[in-house]
Amino acid sequence: MFKTIARLGAAFIAAFTLSLPAAATTFSIDYSDLWGGGVPSPTESGWGLNLIQQGDVIFGTMFVYGSDSTARWFSVTLSGGPTSWSGALDQTTGSYYGTTWNSASVTHSTVGTMTVSFSSANSGSLTYNVGGVTVNKQISRFSLRASNLTGKYLGGMVATCPGTNGLLIFDTLNVTQNGSATTMTIDFLNSSSQQGHCTYNGTLTTTGRTGSIGGNYNCTYNGVAGNVGTFNVTNLEMSMNGFNGTYTGADQFCSSQSGRFGGVKDVQ
Repeated sequence: MFKTIARLGAAFIAAFTLSLPAAATTFSIDYSDLWGGGVPSPTESGWGLNLIQQGDVIFGTMFVYGSDSTARWFSVTLSGGPTSWSGALDQTTGSYYGTTWNSASVTHSTVGTMTVSFSSANSGSLTYNVGGVTVNKQISRFSLRASNLTGKYLGGMVATCPGTNGLLIFDTLNVTQNGSATTMTIDFLNSSSQQGHCTYNGTLTTTGRTGSIGGNYNCTYNGVAGNVGTFNVTNLEMSMNGFNGTYTGADQFCSSQSGRFGGVKDVQ
């Protein structure tokens, strides 16, 4: 597929900009996930908070237990953002699941309030109250499975660098992953029509449905050594269509790189 696409050049370009999304929602970091009690990873098994974000609204369902140790289920529609969200906490009754559903039987009772404040993309604090009882919890994303990014993509990195017109390393992107060890290579043409090759070696860390990759990278131009530095890709969103995340990095030419890293997966 990529052989039919005109190769995109340039490591440094003033007039060309490219933006790869850092999250599934354009309003903020996408907090959609299963969250549990404890940081930096959940340590309190048996209860949880499901958050589904759509734009500037987050719908949450929480499964906890009453004083008699039987299940309690609450729901909430949270608004606010981009890091602090609040709403009324509801308890709902409805038709028995073993019978034909009757929407008219559904009742909503407001039993308290909930606030979720995120200190990072992967952790935050939860405060809610029910029947005069206030609960405060530290929460983090709950990981069920790690993703595997192995594949061929069209993509790369775009970033700002103080004192320059910016950085663009973009064209054929290949990713291999063995366990958490991840290698990403980009083959491209730079602004001098030199064949560029950049290799990013890092470790993939899974945090719920998101992740991060951090490590080292090096680039060559027509086989001659060039940039050598470190990088991190955070807020990493992964799907069958590709991946993208927030990029930071540094090398001997630019000590503060900030931008995006990702790719659209090849159909072959």
